[in-house]
Amino acid sequence: MQATGLFIPLDDHIEIYCLRAEHVLCQQYKLNASSHEESQDAGTETINRRMQLRVRGNYNLTLLRLNESGNVIGDHPSIASTLDLSSAGMRLTTRELLMHNSIIQFHFKTSFPSPLKSGLAKVKWCKPAGNNLQYMAGLAFQSDQVIQAMNDWFGSHS
Repeated sequence: MQATGLFIPLDDHIEIYCLRAEHVLCQQYKLNASSHEESQDAGTETINRRMQLRVRGNYNLTLLRLNESGNVIGDHPSIASTLDLSSAGMRLTTRELLMHNSIIQFHFKTSFPSPLKSGLAKVKWCKPAGNNLQYMAGLAFQSDQVIQAMNDWFGSHS
């Protein structure tokens, strides 16, 4: 039996819905949003990366890996560039593989306000980004101060 309906290639789907405020129009989002809320209420963890509004932005930053004691690992920072930002985190590209659940100290090279200039983030996922030896990663901010500052920054730029 052949399914009916419109097929949207994944890259187009992500471009149209997942990375923009219109993600709430996505049929997959509508179908899964209530089950995500129910599972969160039940205390189970599910992946839903569309919990916050994402704003595209290409900002250069450096990343320092930290060990469990909070000390910097390695001699040099990794260079990265954001793809999008939300009040809860960021999606970026880098040439370094970032380990899942590791803590990263980030420093933006641009003129962000002081509370956004640097902070700590947890690597939520990291995967190869095509054939050009880069990785794409999702990081979650680990400080309420950074999250609030990002909310304030978004509010002043809308």
